[in-house]
Order: sequence, then structure tokens, then C-alpha cells
Amino acid sequence: MDSRLLDVLTGVASLLVFIVLLIVLPDLMKESIGIAYILAFVLFLITMSGAGYIINKKIA
Repeated sequence: MDSRLLDVLTGVASLLVFIVLLIVLPDLMKESIGIAYILAFVLFLITMSGAGYIINKKIA
């Protein structure tokens, strides 16, 4: 698969994960909504980093 297409697909998938986390986490953590948003952002960064790492490993 083309590396550019793989990058776009993982970016879109990570964005969808981020949107789901932004919706779900504040509902689960009602007493600390601010922490829920920070946690959603951190998990998004981990998802993007992990996807980038896996893509680089497959391409190399």
C-alpha cells in the first residue's frame, strides 16, 4: 500500500478515535471534565504516535 495513503488513513482513524473520546470520556468522568479532555488529547497523541511508529516499521 502507498505510504501516503496509509498516512491519511491512520490520520482519519486517529481523528475518529479522538472525536469518540471527546464525546465518551466527559460522560464517564463527570466529576472531573477537564481531566477527561486532557486524557482524550493524550490518548489521541498516543494513537497518532503508535500509528506513525507502525507505519515507519512496515515501510522500512
